[in-house]
Amino acid sequence: MVSFYIKDRKKEKSTIRCSVQPSGLKRYHFTVPNSTIYVKEWDEGRMKTGKGKQENSYIQNDLNRIKGTIEKFYSEYYSLHKRYPTEMAFKAFVRTNKSVGEYFTLNKKVKLVEYIKGIKEQRENGRELVNGKKFSYQTISCYNSLILALEGFQKFKKKTHYYIDDMTNIKLIDEFEYYIINEKKMAKNTIHNRLKTLKAFLQIAVNEELIPFNPFKKYKKVLTTEECDVVVFTEQELQDLESLDLSDNSFHDLIRDQYLLYVWSGVRKSDLANFIAVINPTAKSFSFRSSKTGEKSVIPAFETIKRIGQKYNYNFPEPISDVTVLCEIKKICKKIPSMNVTVEKKYTKGGVEVRELKKKYEMVVIHTARRTLATLLADKGLPYHQIMKITGHKKLTTLQKYIKSDADIDQMLNIGNSIGKS
Repeated sequence: MVSFYIKDRKKEKSTIRCSVQPSGLKRYHFTVPNSTIYVKEWDEGRMKTGKGKQENSYIQNDLNRIKGTIEKFYSEYYSLHKRYPTEMAFKAFVRTNKSVGEYFTLNKKVKLVEYIKGIKEQRENGRELVNGKKFSYQTISCYNSLILALEGFQKFKKKTHYYIDDMTNIKLIDEFEYYIINEKKMAKNTIHNRLKTLKAFLQIAVNEELIPFNPFKKYKKVLTTEECDVVVFTEQELQDLESLDLSDNSFHDLIRDQYLLYVWSGVRKSDLANFIAVINPTAKSFSFRSSKTGEKSVIPAFETIKRIGQKYNYNFPEPISDVTVLCEIKKICKKIPSMNVTVEKKYTKGGVEVRELKKKYEMVVIHTARRTLATLLADKGLPYHQIMKITGHKKLTTLQKYIKSDADIDQMLNIGNSIGKS
């Protein structure tokens, strides 16, 4: 059922891999932690031991211990459930850092927040990967936000902790939603993200056989979002932004140039460094793969990109943090007269519809750049599938949400006034 091997005998060193073949289930493999060895010290399925090989004996003892633990776990699990556990169930056991005896006590319960923290730690440290890559900073940040919300909820309910199986009660999930709406006054889309992340963790618990079902799915709980009011730059505003004289403030000059690179590449925040790395003076386009989707982005060598490249002799400075860019770009855009117009922003917060009047420059964010390029290209008639090659979107529906075209009043008048006329 349990065996060990090394992946590549041609290398000087290798890690040891463990192979587990449960009866009637698919075989799976994992790398034994801290198991890098010299290949010459490996025999058929085990370390070479004997005189003068004391270190090898220690390693082999660890392998024997791992094998014994796995076999005992599967045996105990089968005795209780009359079936063998899945790979996910075994991983859930490993994550607890408990002995087999402790894990299978009759009162065994898994604390919700501790469970989520355990998964987060594995993904944050790269011990668990997604498509062969570490989980992104944005994803880990979502996990942290959920943990804080759940800890606040437990304190609000005067509970030391909730268990995973408590969350199969849909009423408790509804109470958590009520808490983040009315006590934390979260925006509607933020609430959606917290519940969506919780739903994902409960599905992992189902896969690991810790709970029998995912309440979000069983009770068909609907998670709603809303489309918030956003702004985009007009063509004239982009020209005004590029032509602003910022010679008296070199820092703002650098911020403006970085933001224009955001605009004319349409890249996400996480991809700016990837984009800058491939810019050169001779190419007609610049290609790289999106860190988020893995899709290939092909950025045409727009004139503004080339002008900024020439300005820095294609030796771009280290990108400034987005927190700083977000703060300073508003101050820069305030210098553009048309961006001082008042616009309405509507959204839901704390279960109440909020309407705010803001200056257009106050509503500029990093994502405004990406939306602007997609919108301007669509307005110019570039087909959506071509725009997706630039932005790296996977789905047309997602791209369509990005495009924020204003009404063409002249076109509407021309069409409307022509109705009924020969």
